[in-house]
Amino acid sequence: MDSDVLVGALDAVDEAILVCDRFGAVLHANRAARTMFAGSVPETRGEALRRVPAGGARERLVGSASVLVVSQREEVLPLAERERRAIEAALRDSSWQLAQAARRLGISRTTLWRRLKSYGLNRPAEYGRRAVS
Repeated sequence: MDSDVLVGALDAVDEAILVCDRFGAVLHANRAARTMFAGSVPETRGEALRRVPAGGARERLVGSASVLVVSQREEVLPLAERERRAIEAALRDSSWQLAQAARRLGISRTTLWRRLKSYGLNRPAEYGRRAVS
């Protein structure tokens, strides 16, 4: 494959991609990577990993080269945090009606009640005085 075609293909990808040699030197950074690193592309794989949020990069070995794909997401959240945010959104959308929020989340009211307790979420005053205890 022609190297110009390969470089063009890498630049067409929305995710930031860094290609490193077996010693860790950065051989190529696609357009998204150059933008992400504000034109100051890291010289080594280690430097690139230090400048990326934890868990924001995945690495694949291709022959003797290493390819780093850096997530363009603003943040990588743990599962518990994503669950808590989904519960808060469902409760907000249902005006804190637990049965309706539970149906929206695809869980039972009892499971929702337990999650509210474990995350320390309480019904705001504007939705009534009932508290999860």
